Amino acid sequence: MRWKEFLDCCDEEVLKSKSRWRLLRLLKVRFFGSPNRQAVVMLRIGQLLKGLGFVWLSERSLNRLARRYGVHVGHDAQIGAGLKFPHPTSIVIGGGAEIGSNVRIFQQVTIGASPQKKDNRILRIGNNVTIYPGAKFVGNGCVGNNVLVGANAVVTKPFGDNIVLAGMPAKIIRSLNENDRTGSRKASMSRLLTDNSHE
Repeated sequence: MRWKEFLDCCDEEVLKSKSRWRLLRLLKVRFFGSPNRQAVVMLRIGQLLKGLGFVWLSERSLNRLARRYGVHVGHDAQIGAGLKFPHPTSIVIGGGAEIGSNVRIFQQVTIGASPQKKDNRILRIGNNVTIYPGAKFVGNGCVGNNVLVGANAVVTKPFGDNIVLAGMPAKIIRSLNENDRTGSRKASMSRLLTDNSHE
């Protein structure tokens, strides 16, 4: 991660806007912000330090994140912009994990390192994915874009786009339609809960 990418991620994830005072605002978030915003800033600082060649400092920063919030992130994990930790507690993201943009990760989630495919890592989690508490990604488990992963689901094999997963091992319990893809995640989830309450 380079400086511009770091600032763009922070603008989207914790500052919500660009301004000439963003470095001061970032310092304020880092030391006085809510835990979910602090955790994201600490992660991005660790990634920035690695991108600038300060590997030792990067590892120290990520270790501090683990000690303070229990969020363990491998130093070579690749995470796209728009990351959210609504409740940054007991989250493990393995070294080499590749995660897309606009991903929400709730507490007690484990995302193993990305499986290998002909010596190249493949994407573990796509874009616009919400992972609810307790979900696990192990083995060859990976998901595409616009996916909801239910609480305590164990994803052990590849899944595609526009689906809802649940269970141990995880299976598709519903496809997301066009309205769900264009609507908000909260609206999609409340529709899902409403539909399931009548079953």
